[in-house]
Amino acid sequence: MSGRWLRWPLIATLAAMIVLVGATPPSASAAPAARPEVVVSSSIATECAGKPVRVAARWYFPPGQPAAVVWLQHGFSRTAANLDIVARAYANAGFLVVSPTLDSVNLGGCAVAYNIADNAAFARTIGGVFGSGQELDSPLAASLLRARDAAGRTDVTMPYRMVFSGHSAGGEFVVVAADALRRADPVAYRRLAGLMLFDPVNSFFGGRFTAAAETLGANRLPIRVIASQPSVSNNFGQGVSVLQRTTRQAFLGSRLVTGIHIDAEGESTDLIGELSELAVPRPRNGRVLRTLATGWSSDMVADTVTATYYPGGRYYDHLLDTRTVTTLPVG
Repeated sequence: MSGRWLRWPLIATLAAMIVLVGATPPSASAAPAARPEVVVSSSIATECAGKPVRVAARWYFPPGQPAAVVWLQHGFSRTAANLDIVARAYANAGFLVVSPTLDSVNLGGCAVAYNIADNAAFARTIGGVFGSGQELDSPLAASLLRARDAAGRTDVTMPYRMVFSGHSAGGEFVVVAADALRRADPVAYRRLAGLMLFDPVNSFFGGRFTAAAETLGANRLPIRVIASQPSVSNNFGQGVSVLQRTTRQAFLGSRLVTGIHIDAEGESTDLIGELSELAVPRPRNGRVLRTLATGWSSDMVADTVTATYYPGGRYYDHLLDTRTVTTLPVG
């Protein structure tokens, strides 16, 4: 075979490399790397059952200035570490995240769930902590000051807008806290853009979750839900059913077709989480959950509707077509 024909594969390869290099947008190669999110711990001083307490919390700082602050609350028998992957997704989407770790069982009701004692008073207190967060002498502001010094992010200030977000029993906790804030401090409540709930679970005791959901629904507070399939872990979906009946919204959210209760925890789950489900989170479910949650939360804060994240939009309809999610019926 002549040398002319041997040169053709080399020429074709070089041409393909030139095309690939030329296809890269100039801005992509020239753009500086984005500053990663920063995570630090800083406790929050508050009180419960008449006694001072310090609540352990993780702060997640976004690459730039935050659009809003997200209170991200874990569920029963869990910690802030179990929602780390969701917190980082929120931070990368431009939110300042505060993720407290609360007791699951407490004789004084200082817990994330209503079990031994009624925890409604504690939910009201923590809701008030976030409601007063913009006040310079507030416990949340003091925690932020320590956190941003440790993170080297002294440029960050407390945003005006808030989103309350919770998984499992943490979903009930933030719903009750939001309604308590509405009644106790209407001015602070105006800062609340909405609720983002991951498979929320209502307690076996009391009716505070239902009452709070009904009131918030009547006040048209935006609420979004990503549910898993009904199971023992989520009280057979009763919390989601309550929200479907009470929130009075044209669109409430979605159910993951193959969803399990710990999909929200994703890679951040642990052996206890896996044993509770006898399964491990599905990575695709986690990616979808985080995409929808950050998209919907951003819309709550900006008072916009990004069509792709809702029925009729390209991304959402793809999820429907591939049987990844179904839309939660309401009313």
